[in-house]
Amino acid sequence: MSTQTTVNAPAPPSNELVIRKLDSNTTIFSLPFARGGVVPFGGRSTAIKLQDGSVWLGASHPLDPATLDAINDLGPVKHIVQFDAEHGMYTKQYHDAFPSAKLYLPVGGVDKWKKKQPLPEGTITFEHGAHETDPFEATTGGEIKSSSFVKAHINQDIAFLHVPTKTLIEADLLMNLPPTEQYSRSSARSTIPFLSGMMKPGSTAQKRFVHYLAAKDKKEMADAAKKVATWDFDRIIPCHGDVIETGGHKAWTDTYAWFLENN
Repeated sequence: MSTQTTVNAPAPPSNELVIRKLDSNTTIFSLPFARGGVVPFGGRSTAIKLQDGSVWLGASHPLDPATLDAINDLGPVKHIVQFDAEHGMYTKQYHDAFPSAKLYLPVGGVDKWKKKQPLPEGTITFEHGAHETDPFEATTGGEIKSSSFVKAHINQDIAFLHVPTKTLIEADLLMNLPPTEQYSRSSARSTIPFLSGMMKPGSTAQKRFVHYLAAKDKKEMADAAKKVATWDFDRIIPCHGDVIETGGHKAWTDTYAWFLENN
């Protein structure tokens, strides 16, 4: 096991955490999360071992001992991303554990970080929206790609693609409720009648949610969504809901059809 960390896991062990390897490169960390303490969305972090042996980490749940051990087993963490401005509750836990990793934040995440502590040197900020330069071309040789929704989405989301495994990784851009896996070790209910079934990829309810509630700039949303639609992916790992193991590209284009067709 690697000894790269300098701190212990700050979160207590969780009996509800599900750690699952999707393939030799990809490990997900799933657990219950209820929006507003009521609506079961589920939460998830994703770790990917890159071809150079380092780890790319989308951090979005408490860093507990089992998570720390699993990440250390993968390799040295080189990249820590915050999916959007709202998924930053645990980012500092991971950066404290892996201080040599490069940090990637949406501009709203930077603002929140600076209110509590100095920004780590070398942090990369997403702030220019759909047309900004993708930093992962330089930092991962293009193994990871990104599409910035920071000007488009109310939560300043960023979508990521792991090219070799054809996997899209995202937070609030697309949900696949109910969060069955994330609640599989919990006694709490994973569904709310009617609502959970509505938030399926491509459903009219999710299309309306994205178009009328999530999009703060529809032109930017269309541009960023079109960029994602050009990518070659089959699997989607959402933060909220079950992994879409196959058919992910259609799930994306169905959900964002109003932006892809009308702009």
